[in-house]
Amino acid sequence: MQAGPTGRLGIVGERGFGCYWSARTLSLIGDYAFRTAFATHIITVSGSASVLATATAVLLLPSLLFYLVGGAVGDRAGSRRRIMVSADAARFLTLLLIVLSTLWTDSVPLLVVLAALIGIADGFFQPVAFAYMLEITPKEKLVAANSALSVSQQIGLIGGPLLGGFLVSFAGAPWTFAFDSLTFLLSGVLLLAIGKGSAATAAVPAGSARQGEQGGQDDPAGTSEDAHGADAARGRLRQLLGDVSQGLSYVRGVHWLLISIVVGACTNAVYAGVLDVAVPLLMAPNGARDAGSLGAFYTLQGVGALLGAAVLVKLTVRRLGVALYLMLALMACSLAATGLIGGGNGALAMAVLYGIGLHFFNSLFPSLLQDKVPEHLMGRVGSFALLGFNALMPLGALLMGPLIAVLDAGDAALTAGVAAACVSLAALLSPSIRRLATVPPQDTGPEQAGAELPTPAGPGTDATPAR
Repeated sequence: MQAGPTGRLGIVGERGFGCYWSARTLSLIGDYAFRTAFATHIITVSGSASVLATATAVLLLPSLLFYLVGGAVGDRAGSRRRIMVSADAARFLTLLLIVLSTLWTDSVPLLVVLAALIGIADGFFQPVAFAYMLEITPKEKLVAANSALSVSQQIGLIGGPLLGGFLVSFAGAPWTFAFDSLTFLLSGVLLLAIGKGSAATAAVPAGSARQGEQGGQDDPAGTSEDAHGADAARGRLRQLLGDVSQGLSYVRGVHWLLISIVVGACTNAVYAGVLDVAVPLLMAPNGARDAGSLGAFYTLQGVGALLGAAVLVKLTVRRLGVALYLMLALMACSLAATGLIGGGNGALAMAVLYGIGLHFFNSLFPSLLQDKVPEHLMGRVGSFALLGFNALMPLGALLMGPLIAVLDAGDAALTAGVAAACVSLAALLSPSIRRLATVPPQDTGPEQAGAELPTPAGPGTDATPAR
């Protein structure tokens, strides 16, 4: 782990984390530009809420299917950084294909199929990146690092939609997709710049895939290469399934974590439906011609998050459980109010409020996980949290289409937002949530903090936040 002078930049001034942070910031700017272009392009081509809802739902599925595999692979990989760079390279090439396809045809199914390939790469990148944080960041700096990453997300949310709205309005969706491809290329270069010396070799628990491969090197007489290869493949599959099972056992044994994943799944389903289907129809009813208005809404979410960062840095949050779920309820109420207002300047103000809650949640929840989850299980528990938080998002986006057809975009957002607020506040009925609190670092070390968690029957553990 390499630490250099930080100065005013804080942890971002350290070379390893600084390159990582810059890579994530660039790719997030591209992601949010893509988001604006994707929604407005489909509205322009189809003019249908159902088509937009279905396309968004399909787009969200692939990463969910690969989160668990990505987390388990990351925990056993010799180099998590190599997996992340490979995922960036895959997304760069896929986006080039999207550019060519949208220049050639207006086919929505082709666009969605190609965009879904990005989700597969994302399914590997996200849980691996979550665990990689522990290789380049000391535990005592994890809250600062996660806060910096939340700021990074909001920089992306501010810059991406602004650029996306501008590029779509003046150059068209294909060139916005081209910009996104460039950000993934630069992200991969920055990750390579971290260098092997900046990250410790990933810890590999006893009985790892590496050991299993070494144990299978002796080829008994009469055993063919094909049989040996088949046995090795079955062994790796059993190890992978065992790793996933250990992570699941840990999550099931920690009540506050299990509740958080269930509540996160329900609320994120609402956020996906409202933000990706209802809000584009409210803010950009004419598609590409209104791309600037939609970009402004997403951008002001980022402004709100930066305001949240400015407040959070001055606070010491002791009652983490209460704070987390009040912030989640605030986000839901802001989306309900957006539906009630129905667009315009009032909706833009609600976007700021949503961003404040988003920064609080996205800074505190991962810090809680990284503090309390055993390090050797971080990738797997992180992948379960990613999967749990995102599992119902495709369904939320898909259901928003018929809900808008029955009501309208505004009433659908209002109804869904109120439901999410109720679910968020219901989590506070659990004593395990209300008891969640920070422990002063001078009183408790990492090992003691991890000991607060009940130990499940068997080894294992890992997790992630609201969108």
